[in-house]
Amino acid sequence: MICLKKILTITKISKYFKTFKLKIIITGGSGLLGQYLNRKLSESNTILTLYNSNKGNCVDYNSLKIDLTDQKKLRSLVSEFNPDVIIHTAAVSRPEICDTLPENEVIDININSTKTIAELCHSNNAKLIFTSTDLIYNGERVKPAVEEEESAPVSFYAETKVRSENEIREVFDNYVILRTSLLYGLGFNHSVNNFHMMFHNFRNGKPVKLFYDQFRTPLELNDAAELISKLLNRDIKEITLNFGGLQRVSRYELGEILCDIAGFEKSLIIRTSMNDIPGLNKVKDVSMNTGKLNSLGIKQKSIEESLRYILDNFRE
Repeated sequence: MICLKKILTITKISKYFKTFKLKIIITGGSGLLGQYLNRKLSESNTILTLYNSNKGNCVDYNSLKIDLTDQKKLRSLVSEFNPDVIIHTAAVSRPEICDTLPENEVIDININSTKTIAELCHSNNAKLIFTSTDLIYNGERVKPAVEEEESAPVSFYAETKVRSENEIREVFDNYVILRTSLLYGLGFNHSVNNFHMMFHNFRNGKPVKLFYDQFRTPLELNDAAELISKLLNRDIKEITLNFGGLQRVSRYELGEILCDIAGFEKSLIIRTSMNDIPGLNKVKDVSMNTGKLNSLGIKQKSIEESLRYILDNFRE
């Protein structure tokens, strides 16, 4: 059995004072999005955030180190904590890393653990929010993707997300699948993304190579955490949502917008084709139509609004 003395004590306190709305488990709590979720969702909920190799900001919240492929430990944890919601973000999430690892290892982490978590949600009467990816869509389209389109993954990573979605649907109906777009913003602790490196290089007068020929609907990390917080208060289930931003842009165009707002030199941008990168799983356009998300009364910030928020709150 897992020792949850600290967590259960805090849970009892929260019930006594009735200050928290939901009990939430966050997997991948030390990841790029996970650390933003820790910060946002802990404001009005009791959270238990899980990590494996890196701690990130999990140490600032109720947290546990766990290998999600350890089914016995995972089942014990969920049974004891008895969550209302599990937000499952943990995965081998970089396509290029998925391609270098043994296939069975990636399947165990990305697919089998997702199926187990879905089963645990079903048996414990909990909702599952699962982060999938925009990379499941056909990159040769001429219009932003809608949720009803057939998947056409070109990478093993995207394939594992398609299979995970299907595993969830076969288990139960109390789920929300978020086909998450390119997330941008400044990472916490060890988690650094392409935007973070671009921002750092621009500030230090260093050139940055940016694709001009791949299009997505990027979503800022603060906004993503805020939107998930709002989704928790919607009475929805058995739904798949495109979880992206409002604007279809390339990384090159995102860099230009950042330069305009922050006053960085646009001459630092090196216009690059994704075809110049050997071994890259190439998708030209996985931009998404987010009308279904917006129909729930949930609206994203524009890129310009999000970048101004990042700049206003930036700290060295």
